[in-house]
Amino acid sequence: MKKILLPLEETDRSLKTLQYALSNYKPDEAEFVLLMVDEKLSFSVKSEAEAEALRVLGEKLSALSAAFEGYRVMLASAVGKAGLRITRCARETGADLIIMSKSSKEDMRNSVGTTTEYVINNAPCAVLIVSEAINSRSEYRGLVYKTSKGTVNLRGQLGDKQSECLLPSVNQDCIYHIDVTVGKIRFFHTAYNPDTRNWDLPPLPGQEVTMDILAGESKNILVKADSTDGKADRIRIVNRDMKKEAVFSFRISAVGSEPVPAVEEEPEKKPDISKEAIEKRATIEMEKVHEPAIPEDFEAPEIPTFMADGKAMVEEIEAEQNNAEQNNADNDDPSGQDTGALFTVEFK
Repeated sequence: MKKILLPLEETDRSLKTLQYALSNYKPDEAEFVLLMVDEKLSFSVKSEAEAEALRVLGEKLSALSAAFEGYRVMLASAVGKAGLRITRCARETGADLIIMSKSSKEDMRNSVGTTTEYVINNAPCAVLIVSEAINSRSEYRGLVYKTSKGTVNLRGQLGDKQSECLLPSVNQDCIYHIDVTVGKIRFFHTAYNPDTRNWDLPPLPGQEVTMDILAGESKNILVKADSTDGKADRIRIVNRDMKKEAVFSFRISAVGSEPVPAVEEEPEKKPDISKEAIEKRATIEMEKVHEPAIPEDFEAPEIPTFMADGKAMVEEIEAEQNNAEQNNADNDDPSGQDTGALFTVEFK
């Protein structure tokens, strides 16, 4: 079994060495020595101050050791120069390997720090330097949302703020309702890959892998629940524009949980009684009326029956009128002056 020395600090870089060790060595393959050094105190410090510093370091090491469940672990602490203490601890514990970062300082990304350089040159065993890129793909630096709905503002790729975000992943089939109001976004749905330890696999069949959504568009996207090694699928939203911002709102609902909206009956329309409407309806009704077609062999009589009866009646009345006029002329009006008809019937 290999004995591995892990010099640790309270920095993200130092924790990467811890993650690397746990990811690459099983409990039956290695035992670990966790070391923390307080460089603020020199060798000549008073024993009371040294004891207090070692007590604080011991508490921190106990908290870190909780991550090594199932492993054999030794805790070590010291004060003084870190490089000297690391190499001495390696000799005293019989370490086969030292795993450490290049430097604990943020401004030294491309060079090895003085402590690491000293350990490389003076260690009694092999020294493994964990690259800054290790595990970086699984460390997400964008916005992370944990609520089932919200509004998100993403800056452009060249901005100084986040241009992408993660939406919550749930353990049941659900619908992601996305409504874009400004700009354009791209929806990514990926599954976890245990070989690469990254979300770079496509989701289960029948689901969208990517989708572009523009301002004014709303999409309802089905996401089927799936997880690998306890890691759920990842739903990521990215503003693809370099300069312009993107704003969208999201809401997550379980499949089948959305109530069916009731069909609203249209209110009864009141009749339009305006003059224009009445005239329009009257015109339409008149257009519907058609006179009966006249047969081609129809021959109209010279005088309709009712007109023939009327003419006979008129002739009879006129004959009586003439007789009366003649009698009046003979008896009452010797001059022969016309006194006028009793009545007149006119036919048009």
